[in-house]
Amino acid sequence: MENLFKNNGLALLILIGVPGVFAWLLTLVNRQTKANLVNHYGINSQVYCGFLGIIIHELSHLIVALIFRHGIHSVRLLKLPRLHQVDDSDEAMALGYVNHTWNRHSLYQVIGNLFIGVAPIFGCTAALLGLDRLLAPGLFRAVFLIADTPEQPQWTASLHALTTTPVSWWQALLLLFLTLTIVIGGFDLSPADYQNSAIGLYSTVGLIIVITSILTLIGITGWLHQLVTWGLLVAMILSYSLLLSLIVMAV
Repeated sequence: MENLFKNNGLALLILIGVPGVFAWLLTLVNRQTKANLVNHYGINSQVYCGFLGIIIHELSHLIVALIFRHGIHSVRLLKLPRLHQVDDSDEAMALGYVNHTWNRHSLYQVIGNLFIGVAPIFGCTAALLGLDRLLAPGLFRAVFLIADTPEQPQWTASLHALTTTPVSWWQALLLLFLTLTIVIGGFDLSPADYQNSAIGLYSTVGLIIVITSILTLIGITGWLHQLVTWGLLVAMILSYSLLLSLIVMAV
């Protein structure tokens, strides 16, 4: 019984808690960053500085919505906000949008709302990893060396991979530029994103508890190690994004 509660708690912490906390923190920080940009450089500056992140943000919504078989009504991956006194609707002020519908009688589609809502967190994380793999392979390997053994992180091997893999100046600058455009524009979940996620939250929590309980009771627990590794990896990448976000906000 103790293992049952422990495994369920661990699964919920990694699958719901970790992404949720980082989503909240990244939203707070990057929303302030966008407010600073707007106050100093105008309302369109948030698009110019975060264009790549906005595109990845909306693409993440779109891809996951299609995976969960939602109906797609309209999509704009990037747009300039329209600041009108008469029209102050969410769509007018949005930097992009994916309008979708779902069958309320389909558990699969209802649960999909949670993943669609938080999809940009994982989409932008994947994009950052891809950039690291392409432009700074040493950083990419360093991250995975630590995440591969979360109980005993390989700090020495990670530092060695980070410091012995050469990166040219143009790769470093390009990585910094693209990372900033992703962080500024991609991680800020809108109120609509949170509302959409809430629709599928309870069903998803229930499903995780049922699956984890069944696997625990029949003695299949090896997947927990991979789950912890994945959770640590996501936390590390999102911590990196959060650090950059805090630096950008401070500037």
